[in-house]
Amino acid sequence: MPARGLRASRLLPVLAVCTMCYGVFSYAAKTAPQKAAESNKVSAQDAANALEVCSKPRQCSKIIKYPLRVKTGFDCPPFAKQCTFYTTALPAAPSARVPKAKAVNELQVFQYPKVVGSQVAMPLYQFTSEHNVLEAARRLLQAGSTSFKFDLKNQRANGKPIKELNKKGWLAITTHGELPYVTLFDMPFRNFLFWAGRTPPPGRDITWTDIDGVDVYKEMYKLVVWLLKRYNNSGKTFYIGHWEGDWCLRDSYNKSANANPKKVKAMIKLLTDKQRAVDNAKRDNPWAKNVFVWHYAEANLVEQSMKQGPGWVSMVNTVLGAVSPTIDYVSLSLGGDSLREVNPAPALHKALDYANAKLPAKRGVPGPRVFIGEFYFDMRNRDDNIAIYAPTPELQKQRGCWAAAAGVAWGAPHVLWWAFYDNEQTRSGAYRGYWLVDNGNRATPLFRAYQQYYADSQEFVRSVMAATGKPPSNYAFRVWATERLIQLSGKTDVPTRPNVRFWGS
Repeated sequence: MPARGLRASRLLPVLAVCTMCYGVFSYAAKTAPQKAAESNKVSAQDAANALEVCSKPRQCSKIIKYPLRVKTGFDCPPFAKQCTFYTTALPAAPSARVPKAKAVNELQVFQYPKVVGSQVAMPLYQFTSEHNVLEAARRLLQAGSTSFKFDLKNQRANGKPIKELNKKGWLAITTHGELPYVTLFDMPFRNFLFWAGRTPPPGRDITWTDIDGVDVYKEMYKLVVWLLKRYNNSGKTFYIGHWEGDWCLRDSYNKSANANPKKVKAMIKLLTDKQRAVDNAKRDNPWAKNVFVWHYAEANLVEQSMKQGPGWVSMVNTVLGAVSPTIDYVSLSLGGDSLREVNPAPALHKALDYANAKLPAKRGVPGPRVFIGEFYFDMRNRDDNIAIYAPTPELQKQRGCWAAAAGVAWGAPHVLWWAFYDNEQTRSGAYRGYWLVDNGNRATPLFRAYQQYYADSQEFVRSVMAATGKPPSNYAFRVWATERLIQLSGKTDVPTRPNVRFWGS
């Protein structure tokens, strides 16, 4: 059910703002008692509940958590058309004092953007007869995620297409009763990211009508208008994009291969039509409020683009700057080689900065405008060899948390793990390990870490709201989240931490 249709209970879990401190700035959110007690501004008894909140670099204040704990979430059973919001007060621990707190809207706490999320596309298994997109979405929502990414395509729960929808377009697919997308969009995620019109892999041509055989401008325009109307004043944001664009420009999966000029020209035309449709649909419907629709392109050879230099034809080097009107966002797809260090922040931030510099400025689009649409650490390669960087579930958790922390620290609005269910197998038929839930329906260590991160995120947001009367700033949350993800990785002895960027808020 859309968020606007839910009544959130208003609770009074509480905190108080302590003395403002302007000491040497640290990127860590200091939650340990000895760190909190250093200033001597809080009692030793309260120090265990101290949090540091940084509104700007070197401008931090301490708040004390009230010991009341609240479990908040959505109950979304299989096949349900609506999700039920719930709050449950858990037993409180004894505290030295109970400072007066401001009222907290628990729905607002839950839906504060947590940045880290996941996605489902072409999964090789599932555990109910419901459509795999809805099954994965329900589980991620119940885990506490505020973002979900998927592939909008004509495919029933049994995997078969609806013949009468062939060449009917994306709005017809979205609204068809046998497909899951209206139910999905009605779910109370804050952000939806999806592919509309699948760009072809190497070996197939791109045409201006895309491979779905539809008029791209017309279909994109109709889909955007429908989203604006149905979700007006819902607070939802929709990002419409495509699969890894650099492969679409080439005739093979060779990273060093040169782009096909014909495909480059067609891709620019394709993205121009899509962006023009999004911009015009919003211009023609100015009444739409508190609902946001954006268009994005995805690049997957950013590291190669940097190595080869600006003359090497790729999505970031060539296509982004040629799309007119300017594209809203760019998504990066990054794998193990791009995240090879335990602390991948230096290399990852360099790639994000490179893409950001190639993206022309655009008014009215919240920045930064580069996000991580997919990142991954597979456990095996296609030839059944054990992966270098994450050969075990514990190492996958370690790397997955550190990479997420690095993306959050840079300021990426989304950092999305590929994928919720695995979509690839090795030559022998083993699963490659692109998962948060494995083929035995077991939550991986990484998924358990992300679940804890979601729960802790809510506690942090609730604490700040109770202390200040408003949610934490984007920067304050990212400072806290970066350190919390590193703690959850289980590897905290790395000498450096990701540098948390300040983007003005």
